[in-house]
Amino acid sequence: MKHFLLLGSQPRLSLAEAHAVIDGPSPMRYDALAVFSSGFWDDVFFQNRLAGTVKLGDIETEVPIGELTPALLADIIEAHPRADRILFGLSIYGAKKKEAQTLKNLPIQLKRELKTRGKSVRWVTGDEGKISPAAVAKLHLTTEGYDFMIGIADGKALIGLTTQVQDADAWSKRDFGRPFRDAKTGMLPPKLARMMVNLAVGLEPIEDATLLDPFCGSGTVIMEAALLFPSLKLVGADIDTKQIAGSQENFKWLVQQNLLPEESLQRITWRVHPAKDLAAHMEGGPIRYIVTEGFLGRPLQGNESIKELESRMQEVKNIWEASLPALAALQPQGGRLVCTWPTYKLSEGLINLEMDDIEDLGYRILDPLIDWSANQEPILYTRPDQHLARRIVVLERI
Repeated sequence: MKHFLLLGSQPRLSLAEAHAVIDGPSPMRYDALAVFSSGFWDDVFFQNRLAGTVKLGDIETEVPIGELTPALLADIIEAHPRADRILFGLSIYGAKKKEAQTLKNLPIQLKRELKTRGKSVRWVTGDEGKISPAAVAKLHLTTEGYDFMIGIADGKALIGLTTQVQDADAWSKRDFGRPFRDAKTGMLPPKLARMMVNLAVGLEPIEDATLLDPFCGSGTVIMEAALLFPSLKLVGADIDTKQIAGSQENFKWLVQQNLLPEESLQRITWRVHPAKDLAAHMEGGPIRYIVTEGFLGRPLQGNESIKELESRMQEVKNIWEASLPALAALQPQGGRLVCTWPTYKLSEGLINLEMDDIEDLGYRILDPLIDWSANQEPILYTRPDQHLARRIVVLERI
């Protein structure tokens, strides 16, 4: 059976995260819809695990686009009887302009078809005809209704039903509900932290492994790693005692919220040291995984010259050139380091941090989408109104 993921607002990063966790060949893409033929599939596990996936589910059937009819969709609904009154949503991905025009009335036609079969029906929709994960959850469409996800490509239609959606409230609670948040130093979103941890660790950590965040700030990376992997040993380090104290406060809050058992606190070690000095203060063997935000440069106003931006980028580069050899000294060959580097967004294009001498510093850059995408462009985490984007970089110790 085939299955699908609906990728979130950062689709290339979301796909890279899925690649780290899901085995199998490259998925078929229908815009943000990715269709898999994975041998192992656990919808609850994958939805809880993948921060960049907002919906997922099962492909019910695949037909020529000319056979994508209201009667076929009504048959699928009748094959999965649920509530007496039928609620459904329907979202289409990958359709070209002419195909989209042809299919735009499909939900209304399905509603009419169901009424002719004596059903009480309500069609629910949203922006651009697509229903959001929050609406699917609120209306219980995965259990009491139907959320159709349809992918169109090469004259064929794949018809899926959503089985799980992302828990937006849980993510918001961990982001905005935690007691310590320091906007002045910049805050790594929990979803991005989770995606970076998945890129580093993959499906399961190596036995007796340790994950380190050498610039831990408010502890977001360590929090997400602790929630994901009960056996993983964790180390959070920062040069600022305020950040370490805030991280510890956030972990106590996780326990109070019953999100983490109290005994988990015993597998976390905190260090107040700069990254370049950590090797002299670490115990317990090599660090298999390092995941960190790092320094993205001084805050931007949006009116900086290219010369000024290049100067700031050099400041960031100097920090990484000093830090990477020290981090390499902590890791075994094959160890993973996932970090963020700054990318400045200009009307003329992008200014990326270039580390041409990366192998001299102990690492090589990996492509987290290898075999799944021919696009070799950097993977960015960005928003339209921001001048600074985060480039997600996966390094391997050599």
